[in-house]
Amino acid sequence: MDCSEAIAETPAIAYKLFFKAAIAIPIWHYLLGMLLLCMGFLYNLLELHFFHDLFTGFRGSPVLLTYNSSSDLYRGVVTKCRTLHGRYLATPWLSSPHIQTSFLNFFGKPPRVSYKRQLFHASDGGTFALDWLRHFDVSGVTTHRYRDICKDDTTPIVVMIPGLTSDSASPYMKHLAFNTAKHGWNVVVSNHRGLGGVSVTTDCFYNAGWTGDVREVIKYLHHEYPQAPLFVVGTSIGANILVKYLGEDGDNVPVAGAAAVSSPWDLLIGSRFISRRLLQKLYDRALTIGLQGYAQLHKSRYSRLANWEGIEKSRTIRDFDTHATCLVGNYESADTYYRHSSSCSFVQRVSVPLLCISALDDPVCTREAIPFDECRENKNTVLAITQHGGHLAFFEGIAGSSLWWVRAVNEFFEALHSSPFMHKQKAQSIDPHSAVMQSSVDQGPYINITDDGIVAATDNGRSDVDVEELCKEKKDQDQTNRTVSAGEEHEFTSGVKLPRAVQTPEKAGNSKDTSIVERCIYLVSQQNRMSIWLLAYIAIISTWPVVGTALGFIFKKFKKASPGKITK
Repeated sequence: MDCSEAIAETPAIAYKLFFKAAIAIPIWHYLLGMLLLCMGFLYNLLELHFFHDLFTGFRGSPVLLTYNSSSDLYRGVVTKCRTLHGRYLATPWLSSPHIQTSFLNFFGKPPRVSYKRQLFHASDGGTFALDWLRHFDVSGVTTHRYRDICKDDTTPIVVMIPGLTSDSASPYMKHLAFNTAKHGWNVVVSNHRGLGGVSVTTDCFYNAGWTGDVREVIKYLHHEYPQAPLFVVGTSIGANILVKYLGEDGDNVPVAGAAAVSSPWDLLIGSRFISRRLLQKLYDRALTIGLQGYAQLHKSRYSRLANWEGIEKSRTIRDFDTHATCLVGNYESADTYYRHSSSCSFVQRVSVPLLCISALDDPVCTREAIPFDECRENKNTVLAITQHGGHLAFFEGIAGSSLWWVRAVNEFFEALHSSPFMHKQKAQSIDPHSAVMQSSVDQGPYINITDDGIVAATDNGRSDVDVEELCKEKKDQDQTNRTVSAGEEHEFTSGVKLPRAVQTPEKAGNSKDTSIVERCIYLVSQQNRMSIWLLAYIAIISTWPVVGTALGFIFKKFKKASPGKITK
């Protein structure tokens, strides 16, 4: 009887031989096998696509465009954009949407930028920051260091709306701002209320559907610079806000073109998606921690308006929205808030040339919410979809120092600007003395910095001097820029007057019929608080001889006319 017959007759012998063979295998073979299994598990978990890129020769995947067949925007503008008609290849060592997204938030390799801050006061009393990066700030030309943007300047202005709990200091915003300014355009980042180091001054907070601040900023910019075309870029939640605003106002918006990048589109679907799988739950938890940090900065108001205990115990974005956003925004439930704030139902009403960019592997905003049919129905919308890219990442090149979507947006805006398909900016019937127009920075870009780093607006700042006069006079300003700890690149001007809203502080300060002496006195008195007392002191000293003589003469006359006078 051979060995095989013995094993067949007694299975115990087979197990015995199997264990002997298993023991004979070196331990490092097991470790290697475990390592390969773990790598395979992580490869699938992190959705890596390195081997796919390798086998396809690192050619990348083509950009899929969705548009209306009779779209003039596609034929006249998008066809000229080589980036949108090319292929996107992710940086090889970042070939995962999760790695890309994490790398962007923790590292990002952003360029160094130096913003000029302008405090904007909304019509409801709210305060937030507009961070400017002008084209000559990155050109290396020092002759324009203190120059303001003239009212009749025709240089396009790009308004940028950050994502959830993000501001102008976020790496992706620096990438976008620097590269846009490098193309010769002026950039202004409209920070959300309570972010960017500016304290909340009213009981109103921003949310995913809050379009009031964007509307006021764009109206102000259009009124202040009527000759400059306005382009708007929204990212993540900022993209949702942008599309909702464009859909709400339809054709009556002073915007030449817009771009929405990595928009969540349908917040209800996104809320279900982000709590579905393990990694998505990690993103959900990370974003919730960011929202709790935002609430902690403004605890005095949140504890009064919302359920503070529920905010502290929140584990998900839905929990935070239930205990904070719904109570502050007066929504019945989180689902009601999500339905009301989603931008997918506003896409068909957009009348402005709009480029939408999303990645199919976005780990935060699911592909299930992308409104393909709605974008196809609207002639003013072109949807660009990439196979990879993560959330707002889209790193490209070996070094991973640039973002593909930034290049695509800038190329789209340039092609649109040189075409006849820009949306014509309608004249806004706004009273320059109305609350909306006085709301913006009528007291100048002066700020107070508290010990905890919160920046709040002050009342009186600079006088009402027209921007044209500043540009013509080329006045030199030697006052030192103030740097706020919110970011080493943030410079807040204390002596340079940035673009500001129409101001009507006092008639003596802005009336053309006012005499030169009165105007000069008004300008000096508005410089700082000490100037008022200094003027009063100078007035008393300089007029005392005349006033003293007059008082002495009046006193003598009064003494002679007194009936109780005693004669000698």
